[in-house]
Amino acid sequence: MKKVFPVIVFLFCWTHVWADRSPVSGDSLGRELQVSLLTCSPGEEIYRYYGHSALLIRDNASGEATVYNYGLFDFGAPFFIWRFMLGHTDYLCGACPLSRFVASYSADGTSLREDVLNLTSAEALRLQEALQENILPQNAVYRYSFFYDNCATRIRDQVEHCIDGELEYPFSRKEVSLRDIVHHYSATHPWSLLGQDLLLGAEADVPADRKIQEFAPLVLEEDFCNAVIHASDGGRRPLVKSSVLLLPEVSIPQEASSLFNPWVVSLLLLAIVVLVTIWDFYRRRSCWMLDAFLLLAQGLVGVVITFMFFFSSHPTVGSNWLVLLFNPLPLVFWWYTVRKERAGCSCVYHTVARLWLFLFLCATYVIPQYISPEVKVLALCLLIRSMSHHAIFAYQLRKQ
Repeated sequence: MKKVFPVIVFLFCWTHVWADRSPVSGDSLGRELQVSLLTCSPGEEIYRYYGHSALLIRDNASGEATVYNYGLFDFGAPFFIWRFMLGHTDYLCGACPLSRFVASYSADGTSLREDVLNLTSAEALRLQEALQENILPQNAVYRYSFFYDNCATRIRDQVEHCIDGELEYPFSRKEVSLRDIVHHYSATHPWSLLGQDLLLGAEADVPADRKIQEFAPLVLEEDFCNAVIHASDGGRRPLVKSSVLLLPEVSIPQEASSLFNPWVVSLLLLAIVVLVTIWDFYRRRSCWMLDAFLLLAQGLVGVVITFMFFFSSHPTVGSNWLVLLFNPLPLVFWWYTVRKERAGCSCVYHTVARLWLFLFLCATYVIPQYISPEVKVLALCLLIRSMSHHAIFAYQLRKQ
């Protein structure tokens, strides 16, 4: 026994050392991972109107908490604005510690909510491996699309790909249009809302199903919180098992509604046009300076809309019916029109424009695109000026 006992002790210690040095199985590693959806509330900057989504993976064994973020971009990149207008904006996926991510949003006063996903060990590990593969330099960059490929839709797709089964939603979501969602999140920023309405075409007014609406991070979070995983083995479990508020929402005092908003400005412009037109009838001469200003504004807006219509790959801009009103033609005929009005002569441009503007205003009630009231008021202003020019010139001919 004295000779056998040391051998037994040696074999026992060797077995434990070998077990400690053996690789950890994927299932064991997966049990240490906790995956969460992070959702940030909307902010004041235009790129934060709709909130933000990211994925958090906590490694309970090491204590590391890593945020995977598909919303990174470099505003200082060469030709960023030009590429953005063309729809060639490249975003990338990156990773950072949770503490840094939280600090970046706590300074802005936005809330941050964590929804812990009810994933199995294998699913969590599969998702982590996919994200780590995605942040490699050769894989990180992707072509950003605001409605169809953004920080929220990428996260949804990654989660769907990692689960063993399918996501089911027990409630039906109302089919609203993309423009309805834009209006909801931009309601407190009227000038920005007007700019988006000018650029979004008829495609934005088509009813959007659940999957398309999930481009908005808050919509995605609501769907995740109500989703159920129908596993391949027939089991069912909720996608989200718990939620916690990492950053409380800071109540910001509401500013008094400003009178300097698009609707008030458009009505003020209409009042000026009506008053100047009455004055023109009194003195039997058109105010060429007002007409020059209106044509210049119409033409400059038209350059942007026409450029986006023909050359940009942004979604929905290629179906914009506003190109019928806003295009570069007023700039092309600007000097000719001003010169004719200053000389008190008839202007062919106004002859064609008054018919075109009248048809456009009538068409706004039948075309499959939302036309903002401000645009209709501007079109009415242009129509009044073109009709008044024709009436004044006709009066002058009768006097001769």
